[in-house]
Amino acid sequence: MDNKILIIDTDDVFIGQCRNHLQGLGIEVLVSSDGTEGLRMAQKNKPGVVIMDITLPYLNGFHVCKLLKSDSRYKDIPVVFISSREDPDDILNSRRVGGNLFLRKPIDANHLTDELIQLLDKNKPVKGCLLYTSPSPRDGLLS
Repeated sequence: MDNKILIIDTDDVFIGQCRNHLQGLGIEVLVSSDGTEGLRMAQKNKPGVVIMDITLPYLNGFHVCKLLKSDSRYKDIPVVFISSREDPDDILNSRRVGGNLFLRKPIDANHLTDELIQLLDKNKPVKGCLLYTSPSPRDGLLS
């Protein structure tokens, strides 16, 4: 596992903003727009972190996470769920399938960076599932 980050999402605006932000920090970014391809990319590339939406074509984010976490080769890859959905069950479901963090869009870019640094730091334990909702001002937010 290395410091590559895999983004699995269908939102081209979010992907572009997130990719630009992360690449600006020197992080290699891989992208997939569906659950099946994203799962294959995670298995092939073993990224340091997977950032994933819940609603994806073919396999939803919960299913992708469950498949990764049930395989000993990939169970240690941290998974960050991101979503604009307002369903409170999403947080609980993300925890049930092994998600490490749940963030609601829009996401503060600096907060996302801080969380990813902690997840990529192999010397620190990965946190349990947390929720973060961005502050109201749109400066520095990834939609």
